[in-house]
Parts: sequence; structure tokens; C-alpha cells
Amino acid sequence: MRRVAILMAAGALLAVPGTVQGQARRPAPKPAAKPAAIVQKVIPPKATYWLSAQTMTGFGMGGNMPSAGDMMRMAMSGQQPGAMSKSLVLDLGGKLPVSAPPPLGRHLVPAGMNMGDLLFLKTPQRQAATPSEPEDFEPPKGRVLLFWGCGEEARPGQPVVIDFAKVAAGQIPPGLFAGERVRIARPPSASSWPTHGHWPNDDRASRNGVPANASLVGDHAVTGNYIPDIQFSLTKDFMGALNLDQKKAPSGAIAMSWNQLPDATGHFASFIGGEGEDPAKGATVVFWSSSESQTFISALGDYIAPAEAARLVGTKQLMPPAQTSCAIPKQVLAAAPQGLVSLVAHGPEENFLYPPRPADPKITWDQQYAVKARFVSRAGGPAGMNMAEMMGGGDERRGRNSRRNSNGGSGTRPKCEASSGGGGMLGGAIGGLLGRRKKAEDCEP
Repeated sequence: MRRVAILMAAGALLAVPGTVQGQARRPAPKPAAKPAAIVQKVIPPKATYWLSAQTMTGFGMGGNMPSAGDMMRMAMSGQQPGAMSKSLVLDLGGKLPVSAPPPLGRHLVPAGMNMGDLLFLKTPQRQAATPSEPEDFEPPKGRVLLFWGCGEEARPGQPVVIDFAKVAAGQIPPGLFAGERVRIARPPSASSWPTHGHWPNDDRASRNGVPANASLVGDHAVTGNYIPDIQFSLTKDFMGALNLDQKKAPSGAIAMSWNQLPDATGHFASFIGGEGEDPAKGATVVFWSSSESQTFISALGDYIAPAEAARLVGTKQLMPPAQTSCAIPKQVLAAAPQGLVSLVAHGPEENFLYPPRPADPKITWDQQYAVKARFVSRAGGPAGMNMAEMMGGGDERRGRNSRRNSNGGSGTRPKCEASSGGGGMLGGAIGGLLGRRKKAEDCEP
């Protein structure tokens, strides 16, 4: 009996929940809660300043022939068309109220720029509303033949044909912009900042242009009545000249080669030409790019940041920095024997943000200004023509123009004259695509 009582007592003890050897179990302690992370307060810059520095060889202006203003600036700065030249665009955006109207900004430049002590940043007047389309406006018509990829032979499935009459009617070809995955940052503008300052404008330095020996290296300062004072020092300079050589291959293709620039982050080449305008069918424009994917009127020729350039080299939308040759397929030249070639070498950037970020997250990061300096080098001209050919024949053309002006007199329209570089034909082709007034006669046949 005594043994039975002992066993029953033991069973009862084991049946009591939460007991171990006669002691109650305690719940495991919960881990201590981590303190919430401190999120630093950031106040965006009160001013942003961008310097866009471009080196040009030939007519390397984004695939466009130079305007009369471009030619005048080249001549006044001692540069010849077809030779290396430099250009600079300055954009200032400010949020502070204008202390004493009108808004005014000044950029104090280093002596190495050889442009005096300062450049005036003027605030452009806001543009008036665009007038409505005139009643006699002819809708766009014509087509684009789209090619892409380096090589003497066009890729299978090319060209892609784009009918602009159908596009205007809303029938956009599927995948037209399939290859357009390009991240482009935009400089300050009147639409993005309360006050915007810009150079070049109508000051004397703008009329003279940037001299060929200008250097951006050194200390810079920007002052104004709508921004905090800005100071920065550049170590990067205008990129070197991009020298493009073109040779016509026996196949009819154009073999392009160029020099390698130390600061280049990627290359992009393009061709645009036209085969004339049919009054009934409109114009035909031929567009080709060096991208390995379908590309149409691409941002790949714009300023591209180094990180984005590296990504686009990886996707083969840009040619690598070390690549120095590319061929325009013969089918492109067969469709448009005349046109313009453009080559761009994307370059480095320098970025400044003041003041530096406080290490203590409890301290507000009150940013005063941000500065971006970006660089690019371009080259281009008539397809199949080198720099020496572009610079030749100038005296003959000047003589012909002089005779024409002396015979024509004032008040008469100039005679139509064929363009050896394809610019005139191209302009008419693009005009047909974009639409224009029905009766627009610019010259006498």
C-alpha cells in the first residue's frame, strides 16, 4: 500500500503543468526592442548649377549642319569649319526670392578660360504660348527607313519602315521605341526652377564664343541675387578632339575609325539621310545607329552620366570606350547616298554638393547648392567625307556665292542650289515628315 501511495503522488506531481522537478517553468524573456533608427532630415539644395562642356570636330553638332550663328562664333574665335572647336552651356536654377529685381547671376571663371573675368547668367524671358496650327498646314507624310548595328551588311529584318501618315493617325508601329531605355538627367530650366539663369546669351563673351585654348580647370565661383554663393574647383577639362576618318568600302559601306580618348566612357554613331521628296508620297528619311538594338531618334547621343554609360555599354546600346571603328551598312547608303554622320564620345562628370552630409543623423542636412560639370566630344560631317575634304573648296564656293549675290540684286529670291553635303536635301526630307505650310517657296528653281 505504501508503494502504491508513493507512485500515485509521483504521477500527480508529473501531471501538474509547468513543473520541472517540483519547480514552475518561467516563460523565456522577450528580446529587448531595438530603438527606432533615426532618419536624417534632408533639405534639397537652394541652387543647382550645371556646366555642359562640349568639344566638336567638323560638324559634330549632334548630327546637324552648323547654323549661321555657329559659323559666326567659329570665325570670331579663330576657328575654321571642320576644325576643332569648343562650346559651353551654363544653367543655373535658384529657389531663393530675388533680392533686388531683375534676377542676375555671375560666373567668375579661372584665368585659363581666356574669356575675361566673368560670364553673365541671364534669365530668359518666358516664352509666349505657341500659336495654333495654321489652317493651311499640311499633315506630315513620308516614311523612315530604320537601320541599326555596325557592319558592312544590314542585319536580317532591316530596315523597319515607319509610315509617318500612319503614326500621325495614331498607328504607331509596335516596338518602335523598344531600345529606348536611356536615363538622361536634365539641367535646370525655367520650367523646373523658380528662377533660371543661362549662358550663352547676348553678352559679349557669348558673341565671341569659347576660344580653342580655353581650359575649365581651376577655381570657379557663382554669385547672384537669387542663390547662395557657390564655389567649386574643377580638375576635369574639355575632352580632346575626336577625329573621325571615313572610307568608302568596295561593297558600298562606309568604314569609320577614330582616335581613342582617355576619358571616354562610351561611343555612339548615327547617320541620317534622305533620298529626296516625292510630292505625292512625301519624303523618305533614312536613320541608322551603331546600337545593337533597334533605336530611333535616340537619346544615346545626349550627355550621358558615366554610370549610365557603363550600363548602356553592357547592353550594347553604346560602343565600348576602347572601340575605335564601326561600319555603316551598304544598304543604308544605297537607300540614302547623301547624309550626315555623327559620332559622340561620352565623357566624365564632376559633382559637388555643399555642405557635406553631417555624420550625426540627428543633424539636419541643409543642402545649399549642387554643381554638375559634364563633358562630351563630338565629330561628324557629310557621310564619306573627311575633314580635309570638308575644308577644301571653300574659295570656289565663296566665289560662286559672291557672283550670285552680285547678279541677283536685292529683293529677289536666291536661286536653288544643290548641296554637296546632303544638308539641303535632308532639310527638305525632314520638313516633309514634320509637316509644313502647303505653299512654301524658299527659292526659285
